Amino acid sequence: MRILLTNDDGVEAPGLAVLLDIARSISDDVWVVAPAANQSGTGHRFTFGYEIELEERGERIFALDGTPADCVVAGVSHVLKDKKPDLVLSGINRGQNLGDIMHCSGTVAGAREGALHGAIGIALSQSMDFSKGDGRIDWEPAKAFGRETIEAIVEIARGQDTYFNVNFPMCMVDDVRGIRLVPHQRFSHSPFELYPSDNAGKHFVAILETPKPLDPGADFHILHENNEITVTPLLLQQTDMALIAKFDGRLPLART
Repeated sequence: MRILLTNDDGVEAPGLAVLLDIARSISDDVWVVAPAANQSGTGHRFTFGYEIELEERGERIFALDGTPADCVVAGVSHVLKDKKPDLVLSGINRGQNLGDIMHCSGTVAGAREGALHGAIGIALSQSMDFSKGDGRIDWEPAKAFGRETIEAIVEIARGQDTYFNVNFPMCMVDDVRGIRLVPHQRFSHSPFELYPSDNAGKHFVAILETPKPLDPGADFHILHENNEITVTPLLLQQTDMALIAKFDGRLPLART
């Protein structure tokens, strides 16, 4: 199996090093094309109209001064143009990607772009406690269960128009209670807010609190309360087919 890795935390990020070790335990044909700098929150943005530089950083490791989506395109269409990857792994992200928050995730976008190119796309994140403010993260759950989780997904993903979002719980390895296929949390409203900086006239966009209520069967609750690895299968086809069928594909045209 040919595997392409990317992320949104940057080519030097420790989570990518963890993922590289996991990928190399699965295959001896592993490649990395990752952003040269942090690209968190870029979603599925592409760098249009600007030159971007691809730099070889090591054996089968490349840095691109672009987004995760740019990196997957570079990997599939340039670095690995002789043989496309079978599997695109994006991460391991520093911090959880849950619920509607994943719409802006560069990590998830990397997996989505991989799936759009015909690979199995899997985004992986290790949860952490952002409220502590010290930046500490324990990668051990991802290290312990990363390979098992990826291989379980590969077994069910073949022939499907699907990509996957994975979150590892924030707990001791012995307290991880399993892997659960779950829907993502639909929040009652967007969790993002604008709040003022200490500098006059300046602001931040951030998540100040999680919108409530939470679905006990969705990723947010299952990850944090049950200590289970959450796997959310996501569709590339985003069309509301039920709405099209309801109106037989037609809306009335107003005529004057």
